[in-house]
Amino acid sequence: MLKRAFGCLLAALLLVFVSSAAFAVVKGLESGQGSIVKIGENITVPQGADVKSVVAVGGSVTVLGEVKEDVVAVGGSVYLKDTALVAGDAVSIGGKVVREPGAVARGEVIEVSSVDVGPLVVYFTKGGIVKGVGIFYLLTLLGFIIMAVILVAMFTPQLGRISGLLEGNLLRNFLVGLVIALLFLPVIFVLVVSIVGIVLIPVWMIAVAAACLFGYIAACHVLGKKTLHACRLTNQSMMTETVAGIVLLSIVGLVPVGGFLVKMIAALCGLGGVYETRFGTR
Repeated sequence: MLKRAFGCLLAALLLVFVSSAAFAVVKGLESGQGSIVKIGENITVPQGADVKSVVAVGGSVTVLGEVKEDVVAVGGSVYLKDTALVAGDAVSIGGKVVREPGAVARGEVIEVSSVDVGPLVVYFTKGGIVKGVGIFYLLTLLGFIIMAVILVAMFTPQLGRISGLLEGNLLRNFLVGLVIALLFLPVIFVLVVSIVGIVLIPVWMIAVAAACLFGYIAACHVLGKKTLHACRLTNQSMMTETVAGIVLLSIVGLVPVGGFLVKMIAALCGLGGVYETRFGTR
């Protein structure tokens, strides 16, 4: 009887946590209304339009109107016409940022050149496994940076709240994240035992995975911000600070054992921050 009551209590706590996380995600998406996201298509912001942010994956972005935050094109170019006004950053990964004389971009203009796969294959076959592993690592890092850039562009306020909380109390967030990580497998076990709870296992896993991803990016932002400030590079955009942090943690991660532990600590701190702020919605 006691075991059943304890199992029901854990299931109830899980349901509350998952529900709050799901609500946070929905609320975060609602706060992104006015943003344009398309995959495999070009995007045009017409003159007179007023949107929050624009993200095109596998397409280009042409801006004639006003964009309140960032414009990001992954696998395409960004074209800022003479009537364009971009309050945030203009980012092109695998393309160019073409700005006409009258266009206004108040943030940074960032261009990341595309990687030609053909020479990499030849390089791999001639250089052996070591070089191939290095190339794979760099490509993985580039892919993660692309994903982080998109998330920062779409969820700037939410990630800002999480990173702000991390700066205020890093130890508390680490402990909260550690508790959640320790409960990950026990919660799955409880859900497996309860027939009704089995359907919640994917929800729990997705919620924790999303929280880890959000939290890690927020932790990278804090690290990048602190590092750039230490180098006297202030007033940088959140996107620049985040990318700097990702690169730094990736370099640290190359150190055997110690690098992995540092990245794990960063992820746990971010996980705690995500839970404390409910995905940055409060």
